Amino acid sequence: MLKPRPLLEPVSPQVRKSNSLRLLVVVSVIIFTTLIFILVRPWHPRTVNSPAQSQALPLTTKSFAVQPGEILPFVFNRAGVPTQISDQVIGALGGFGFNFRRIRPGDSLIIVYRCDSIVQIRYWRNYDSIYQIDLDSSPFTVTLTSLPINTVPTVIKGAITGSLYQSLLNLGEKPVLVAAYTEIFDWEIDFFSETQPGDSFIILVTRKYLDSVLVGYGKIIAARYKGVIGEFNAFLFTDPEGNTDYYNPDGLSMRKLFLKSPLRFSRISSFFGNRFHPIRHIRCAHHGIDYAAPTGTPVSCVADGRVISAGWYGGYGRLVRIGHRDGYETRYGHLSSFGKGIKTGAPVTQGQIIGYVGSTGLSTGPHLHYEVRKFGTPVNPLRLNPPRAGALKLAYLPAFRSYRDSLLSILNQPLPQQPIP
Repeated sequence: MLKPRPLLEPVSPQVRKSNSLRLLVVVSVIIFTTLIFILVRPWHPRTVNSPAQSQALPLTTKSFAVQPGEILPFVFNRAGVPTQISDQVIGALGGFGFNFRRIRPGDSLIIVYRCDSIVQIRYWRNYDSIYQIDLDSSPFTVTLTSLPINTVPTVIKGAITGSLYQSLLNLGEKPVLVAAYTEIFDWEIDFFSETQPGDSFIILVTRKYLDSVLVGYGKIIAARYKGVIGEFNAFLFTDPEGNTDYYNPDGLSMRKLFLKSPLRFSRISSFFGNRFHPIRHIRCAHHGIDYAAPTGTPVSCVADGRVISAGWYGGYGRLVRIGHRDGYETRYGHLSSFGKGIKTGAPVTQGQIIGYVGSTGLSTGPHLHYEVRKFGTPVNPLRLNPPRAGALKLAYLPAFRSYRDSLLSILNQPLPQQPIP
C-alpha cells in the first residue's frame, strides 16, 4: 500500500539559507538605491509667506465707472466682486452712514487686489469724498479720505466773442463755473438774449488743483458783468448772524421775486406784442415770449408759488400755470412733459424743474411759451422789474462796504487771470 504524498515538500536547511541570502541582497539594493536618489536630488525647502512678506506683494487695481440707472450691487456684480464680499461691504458702508441714494453716474468703484485676492475697495464720489473699505479686518472697516488739494484764488477776466459759455471754456475753465456765474445773475440777465459780443466779465474765485490738474472751484467771491444791458456787480458776504448771500454794491440781495428767464442759454424766437400767427395766419396779440430750445430742455419755475393747474389747455398744449404772491401768475406752454410732482395744488420753489420743452398744441416746432400775468393782465416778461428778496440790516452795512471796497480793488486790477498774492 502506497503512502499519501504530503502537499508541501520539506525544505532543507541549505535551501532555506540560500533564500534568506537572496532576500537580504534585494532589500540592500532597494535601500542603497533610495539613499542615492535622496542624496543626488536637489532639495527645495517649502516656503510660507509671512504676513510681512504678504504685505510686500505688489497691488493691482481695476476701476469701474457707475453707469446711469445702476445701484451699488449692480456695479459690484459687473466688477466681478463675489456676493459674499459685496454684501459685507454694503453693510459696512451702511453702518458708516453712506448715502446710497447719492450714487451718481461717473462715480468710480476701484477694486484693489493682492495677487488674486481683493484686499480693499474704494468708492470715489469726487476728490474730497473717497470711501475706503479694508477687507483685511473683520468686520470690514470704512474710512472717509480726501486727496490733498491746492487752492489758488484767481481773477478770471474775459470778453464775450460768441457766448459766455464758450468764452469761459476758451479760457480753460469748466462748465461748472459757467453755471455758478450765471446763477448769481439769474435775476438780472438773460445770458442768451441779452448778451452781446464785446461784453466783459470778471470772476473772483478759488481754483482747486489736484497736483497740476484743475478739478474744481470754491464759491465765487465776487463777480461782474458789463455790457450793453448795463453793469452788474455781486459780492458774497456773510453777516454776523451767519447768513450768506450775494449782494449788489448797495447791500441789496441779488435774488428777486422772479428769475430773468425760465430757461438758460435759449433763444427768444417770438417777443411780446402783436404778431402774425404762424399757424392761424392772422395778426393777433402774443401775450408772452417764445424761447426756442430742443425738446426735453428743462424748464425752471421763475418764482416760489403753487400750481394752479397742470394739463392740456387747448392751443397751449401741455401747460403749467403757477400762482405767485402779489397777484402774479406765470404760464409755461407747449411742454412735452411735466416735472416730478407737478400737479394741481402742489407747492413749487424758485428754480424747480416744472416741465420740459416740447411742441404740443398749436406749435410749429419745439419751444417754450412763457407768460407773466398780474391780476389777470398780461405783462411783458422782459420789462418786469420784480422786488428783491431782501437787504442787509443797517447795522451790517459798514462792514459790508469795507469788504466790498476791498473786493472792488481786486476786480479793477488791469491784468487778466492774475493770481491774488
